[in-house]
Amino acid sequence: MNKIFLLVTLALTSYANDTIIQPKKCEIIKLSNFTTLVSCNKLDYIVQTKESRRDDEDNMKKITVLSEKDNKIIINK
Repeated sequence: MNKIFLLVTLALTSYANDTIIQPKKCEIIKLSNFTTLVSCNKLDYIVQTKESRRDDEDNMKKITVLSEKDNKIIINK
């Protein structure tokens, strides 16, 4: 009985995840080796990276959010 209940619960959970949660539809355009444009809903993100010298070093340089009214820099290293 417990196995059947567990299987039914898992089946309902997976069905609900597929039908209720709507993933964001984003478009990714690689502008150059170190610059990428990501467009999601009404916001655009310009992601600039750098070549890291070490494996443990973060390669993120700058993230800029572009909207219809304003441009904001989120990360600037």
